[in-house]
Amino acid sequence: MLSAARRVFRKIFPRRRHPLLDAELVETGRDREFGSAYRDVVRAESADDDFVTERYAEGQRWRSVLNHFADGGRVLDIGGGNGAIELALMADEKWRVVSVDRQWNETVRMLRSATGACVRRVIADIAHLPFRSSRFDVVTCLETIEHLADARSAASEMARVTRPGGLLLVTTPPRFRFALRSDPHFGIPGLLLFPAGVQRTIAARQGFSQPHHFVDRIYSSTRQLERLFSGYEQLVILSRSRAPRRWFWDALIFRRRQSSG
Repeated sequence: MLSAARRVFRKIFPRRRHPLLDAELVETGRDREFGSAYRDVVRAESADDDFVTERYAEGQRWRSVLNHFADGGRVLDIGGGNGAIELALMADEKWRVVSVDRQWNETVRMLRSATGACVRRVIADIAHLPFRSSRFDVVTCLETIEHLADARSAASEMARVTRPGGLLLVTTPPRFRFALRSDPHFGIPGLLLFPAGVQRTIAARQGFSQPHHFVDRIYSSTRQLERLFSGYEQLVILSRSRAPRRWFWDALIFRRRQSSG
């Protein structure tokens, strides 16, 4: 019933195209080489996983967004995963990228071998980043903050390593977008109607009990994210939705405050 209603609604009110999020992707620098290498590396084990196979194109899209707000510089990619985002950023030589994750991902090594790119992966606790203060011009935190058990300390560390005036790009699924749908991590219908602790219990009982399945919190509003990332000021909310952006966002961009407050 709900699925049919959504289909009717989308037919009458199609999702809006966003001038930045939906801009035509333009190849630059080493995109063709890097994109081809990425597809070759992930094809064998992830051919049926659209999230993985499209990850390089996603990196191109976020690079295009960053190019709108900054002229290049040093980037720290938080929760780097399989390395697709950092590789796509590095295809444009004006971006110099370091990524951090809590565990090694073998795809990163394979990408470095296949491309010869200087893929710099640091294994570390995001709540205790091993970088000096004000080291980076941009920090990206894509689909990661909701997985962190100590998100407040991690947000503070991100602010510490971002130079004053530098940017933070955040994506994380809005809770209300999935409240009456299957949740974005486990595909369990209606899961996000429950408190976070109950969500974890339900997910564990359905087999999602490994450490990499952990989801600490799905955020309900941009105000919650503003409070979390208190070392920054909100610059813009990017959203394709016709509903209020504070509850239905696609990405948020913050600017590091000039003072330590």
